Amino acid sequence: MGIRRIVFGLVGVVAGAAGVGVVAAATVGHAQPEQTAGQVRVVHGLRGLVADVYLDGTLVLPTFRPERATDPLPIPAGDHLVEIRQAGAAATDEPLLTQQVTVPAGFVGSVVAHVDANGAARLTAFADDLSAVPPGQARVVVRHAADARPVNVLLNGEPTYRGLASDAEAGGLVAAGEYEVAVTRGRGGGQPLAAPQRVQFADGTANFMYLIGSQADGTLGWAAVRVDDLATAPARIQTGDGSTEPSAQNNGVPAALLVAVPAAAVLAGAFGLRVRVRRAKS
Repeated sequence: MGIRRIVFGLVGVVAGAAGVGVVAAATVGHAQPEQTAGQVRVVHGLRGLVADVYLDGTLVLPTFRPERATDPLPIPAGDHLVEIRQAGAAATDEPLLTQQVTVPAGFVGSVVAHVDANGAARLTAFADDLSAVPPGQARVVVRHAADARPVNVLLNGEPTYRGLASDAEAGGLVAAGEYEVAVTRGRGGGQPLAAPQRVQFADGTANFMYLIGSQADGTLGWAAVRVDDLATAPARIQTGDGSTEPSAQNNGVPAALLVAVPAAAVLAGAFGLRVRVRRAKS
């Protein structure tokens, strides 16, 4: 597979009052990003693939499972080579995905591994808006990272985000509360393309929701990352596992929208960086 190149922070334009852009001064865990590094969260949207993720030839995320995400990782600004292999494959094996990426200094955002509208595996970067959320509201950002044509995303039956195309995002502020989230074809509406989800968008949170899977295969679904306490500064990040059962222990948010991650620690030895992945509290 050929090498593609992306520049973090240049992908995606958000519709709605609360646009998503590069937030160089945003805090994650009350810590300012280093000026020479970006803060990059990795989201695994390749369903069915347990992966080993390499950065510049170093294995940094072993046995990375689908519908999982990492905490924000400090990645030095500049060009990097990302390779994804089947978990356990030799480092000399041909990668399933190879892509060159550029991290700008101060970038705060996410990169998702997914299949695009042509069924090809790729990485897409999005800047994360971690600015303060007004009282009584939540930020909702939906990102199309699936093998599917443009879709409408409905909140409580209303087509809130229309014609969302592959690799695009849309979002804004909504009143905090419980919503049914559904997705339909971008033209003509019709039956949901994936099982509707009941989701609690809590007060003062940012909710980054990824549509992943394949429309043709009937595997469309949601994975998401929630950032809490944005009325002040983000102090905790919850991530989920793709299932559909709600849990009172997770504040009413279905596990489909809480992307759990393996409890493991690895070293990005090429840079001497400690890279940590965490499991959401249950």
